[in-house]
Amino acid sequence: MSPGQALIFPWVAVAIAGYSAGALAWFAVGFLRFPCVDVSPAGLDITGFRSKQTVRWDDVADIVPLADGKNPEIDIVLKDRARAGVDIFYRGPFAPAYMQAQRSVRITADLFAVGAVPLLDFIDYYAFSPDDRAELADGRALRRLASMGQPTLDR
Repeated sequence: MSPGQALIFPWVAVAIAGYSAGALAWFAVGFLRFPCVDVSPAGLDITGFRSKQTVRWDDVADIVPLADGKNPEIDIVLKDRARAGVDIFYRGPFAPAYMQAQRSVRITADLFAVGAVPLLDFIDYYAFSPDDRAELADGRALRRLASMGQPTLDR
C-alpha cells in the first residue's frame, strides 16, 4: 500500500462506519422507516422514509404509472379538493413539504419485492372495484396479489 493510500483508507473506513452507525441509530429510534403500503377496505397508507400519507379510496381519481428518472413510480392522483392525510416524522433539510405531501402521493414501486407491475395492478384493481374491497380484510387479497405476479400460459 502506498503512503497516500495508507493515509486515506483509514479515514474512509471511519466515515463508512460512522454513516452505518448513524443509519442504524435512525432505524432503531424510528426516525427512518422502510417504505410500505398498507391497503385496507377504507384506503391506503403509504409510509416512506420521511412521511406517512393516508388516502381514502373515495378520494382516488386515477392511478398513473410513471418512469421519472431511474425508478418506476406509481402516482395516485387525488380528486380536485381531496387531500391526503400526512404525518411527517422527519424534520430536517430534506423533509417533505406538508402541502405538497397532501396533494401528491407517489410510491417508488421498485422498492417492493412483489414488483412494480403487480403492485400497480393490485392498487388499480381495488381503487376502481369497490365491491371487492372486502377482500382486503381477509386473505383473499394476498392470493390475488400473488396471482398477479404469475405469468399465464395461453394454449
